[in-house]
Amino acid sequence: MVFDKFKGGSKQATQGEIDIEDYLNDLSVRDGKLIESEDTTYVKSLSLDAEGKGVGNVMAELEKNNVIVLNVKSLSHHKGLLKNIVKELRDAAIDLDGDIGRISETKLLIVPAGMRIVQGSGEQQ
Repeated sequence: MVFDKFKGGSKQATQGEIDIEDYLNDLSVRDGKLIESEDTTYVKSLSLDAEGKGVGNVMAELEKNNVIVLNVKSLSHHKGLLKNIVKELRDAAIDLDGDIGRISETKLLIVPAGMRIVQGSGEQQ
């Protein structure tokens, strides 16, 4: 079994065991690059630079129905620019029937059509 290897068992994979390296090689990840499929929703981490460049990439990923975790740390000292970019992204998300929310001081979550972000009070239910 696979767990036998973790317990110090056989080093050779038997017929019923999974060779994780072969399994991962058969997935849609090749040489560290993702082979995208149009019918799959991806979660992507993107960043904006100090001038706010990168908004176009965010919009493109949102239009592809992907979820974006956006790092806005470089804009933390440019409150006016950050406010304008968040408004632009919020309007785009609403136009595409998506949603936007803040998940930390430096990260925003932007979701595509058919998804909503539930703002919680921080209490576990």
